[in-house]
Amino acid sequence: MLHIFISCDENYAPHLATTIISILDNCQTPEDLCFIIGDAGLTSSTISRLQEMITCYKSNITFTYLDKSKFEGLEVKRYGLSIYFRLYLKEVIAPYIKFIVCIDCDTVVVEDITTIMDDLPTLDFTLAAVENIGRSPYKSLGLEKGKYFNCGLMLINMRYWKELNIGERALSFLREHPELCTYPEQSALNKILDGEWTQLPLAWNAQRPAYKNLEKRMHEQHRPREEFLESIQKPKMIHYMGKRSKPWEYGSLHPLKDIYFYYRAMTPWNSGVIINNKTFKKTIMSCIELHKIYKYQKRRAMSRELLDSHRC
Repeated sequence: MLHIFISCDENYAPHLATTIISILDNCQTPEDLCFIIGDAGLTSSTISRLQEMITCYKSNITFTYLDKSKFEGLEVKRYGLSIYFRLYLKEVIAPYIKFIVCIDCDTVVVEDITTIMDDLPTLDFTLAAVENIGRSPYKSLGLEKGKYFNCGLMLINMRYWKELNIGERALSFLREHPELCTYPEQSALNKILDGEWTQLPLAWNAQRPAYKNLEKRMHEQHRPREEFLESIQKPKMIHYMGKRSKPWEYGSLHPLKDIYFYYRAMTPWNSGVIINNKTFKKTIMSCIELHKIYKYQKRRAMSRELLDSHRC
């Protein structure tokens, strides 16, 4: 049984459903999946729709909650309170769970998530993730370049997580040094782990900056070009992070945004998500320069096979 933890509020409910359905659709044994949802304000209607969607695949789903007092002293910012749920893993998941995948709900998974354990060099780790390959506040946190991971997908060994009090220490750091936590729980976890985490292949958290790295920054990278190329052509998880990357937002420029809509169409939130290319083109023309449109189309061409396999 693979346990997957996702926290979400009502605003992100359609995107939560899209992440979940992408996991289910690409898993050969969905009955071996157990979703644990950190409920940061989901409506009863949303909960019912999610339960119905997931049980169709014979997967399991449970919902967990936290008292509002847990969030005292924590800044909400633009992320909402749901991002802090993962720092309370000791409280919100059962003690018998050995490994858990924590995943953001601005992602889609396009490979079998149960194979993630096969991509680990060892099971003797606290946290496995992919480094943040774009800009990151590693310097202000006193970390080495390349040692700052992205929280979009984390595989956590709960034994070490508990023994080292990772969640509690991260919460303390957040409350004591909010000015250093540009990305609240992500920055805090990076500081506490201080580079002591295990790297997963880039394909497990495909990030948009990979395109820019391939185009002009490969001389700064410590991973081979082939791995960056694989992350955009054959990703295992796509993370829609950063400016103009959310597919559902006005003027999104993420080259793989179509794949989000492919899976969104499978959810109970499938209405109003058909891509209108003419409208989209007018939107782009009105808000950015022509050279950015050219770059957007060029990057889509780099991932053409992947896009073609996910046409609605």
